[in-house]
Amino acid sequence: MATIRLATADDAAALIEISKQYIDTPITLAYEVPSLAESIAKIDAISRSYPFLVVEDNKNVVGFAYAHRNLEQPAMSWNAELRAFIDLNQRGHGYGFVMMEVLIDILRLQGVYNVYSSVTEGNPRSESLHRKLGFDKTGVMHKTGYKNGRWLDVHLLERRILEVDGEPSPFIPLRRIDHEKVQEIICAANQRLAARA
Repeated sequence: MATIRLATADDAAALIEISKQYIDTPITLAYEVPSLAESIAKIDAISRSYPFLVVEDNKNVVGFAYAHRNLEQPAMSWNAELRAFIDLNQRGHGYGFVMMEVLIDILRLQGVYNVYSSVTEGNPRSESLHRKLGFDKTGVMHKTGYKNGRWLDVHLLERRILEVDGEPSPFIPLRRIDHEKVQEIICAANQRLAARA
């Protein structure tokens, strides 16, 4: 049975193996798979402020998803960008959808108002996932990425997850969010995954 949980440094090697499946595709604009040390550092750095999730099936990590700061300007600190990657042999189970729902629910607790994603052209699975999650396409960065010998467009997607009304409360880093509330969100997601099985 599949379950979602917060990522730890022990997941770094599994995340690298999943990333390897995408490195030669235009789905990611990265050129190289991170080293083990880089992967551990990324999990640690993101997890201090934002949710970083993995999904396991039979105790094997088969996908990961995380949020991170969207833009550096202080006036835009209530926004986050989302990313998700699923083992290519494990697609079609709804893991990406449920992990993205969990990210959004946790980000609401943190006081994030808007979430964003960027999807490289020619990635219909990701486009469909974001439509189901209620994202709207807001623009295209034309010929902005060069990968596999060609220039690629990147589609920009957004979704408002909290209503904008007056002055916002400060963004709350994940480490300062009530752990039990985070676990309640994850537990509810795992119940949804179990119902699908």
